[in-house]
Amino acid sequence: TGNFCEITVDIMDGFRNTGGFDMLGSGRHKIESKEQFDDSMAVCNAIGLDGLVVIGGDDSNTNGALLAEYFKANGCNTKVIGAPKTIDGDLKCPPHIPISFGFDTACKTYATLVSNVAIDALSAQKYYHIVRLMGRSASNIALEVALLTRPNACLIGEEVARDKRSMRDLTVELADMIEQRSKLGKDYGVIILPEGLIEFIPEFNQLMSELNDKLATLGVEATEASILANLSAENAACFK
Repeated sequence: TGNFCEITVDIMDGFRNTGGFDMLGSGRHKIESKEQFDDSMAVCNAIGLDGLVVIGGDDSNTNGALLAEYFKANGCNTKVIGAPKTIDGDLKCPPHIPISFGFDTACKTYATLVSNVAIDALSAQKYYHIVRLMGRSASNIALEVALLTRPNACLIGEEVARDKRSMRDLTVELADMIEQRSKLGKDYGVIILPEGLIEFIPEFNQLMSELNDKLATLGVEATEASILANLSAENAACFK
């Protein structure tokens, strides 16, 4: 849109030593159409930018790479730089950047919260707390926080997919752990789950794949009845 703000000393003073993320803000929009690429280039030329820094995860940096190629192909003098910033830990640039900015901070913050939950569980001694941690498809945060806090169980999505463990397998695994602890007089604990776990469970992975295909087909409505009528028998059973 051409809206921009020059960061002055006075503006910077209000955010000094705070990280500054709330100053920069966050956006979920992508630059996809030729018109959007042209508009981006026009704005950079109009305000005389010699550099544009894109801060974000894999989507943002992919967009930044496409923008850089477009600028170069069309003679724009603005250089595009991508800074890998994502708590998910799924964007690495070895050997230069072994882990993205934000991952370590997120893990330490979550570890503090999970530790507090664990102390609460130990105090009450009658509850199991299930903590679902962010990270999208990657289980990096869940694994790191588990190593820092030592919960009673932590499911890793990538291991679930590798071993082809079903929902029943995972349920039995957790139930057995709870039963074994109960025999020791410990009816409490902490279980960590990664955000994207369901994508790695074989039957749900197959279901979501077919769902995406069916919903992209003309005539299939996003209703339970319509979806069930178009799913294979195996996936329909899973959906139910």
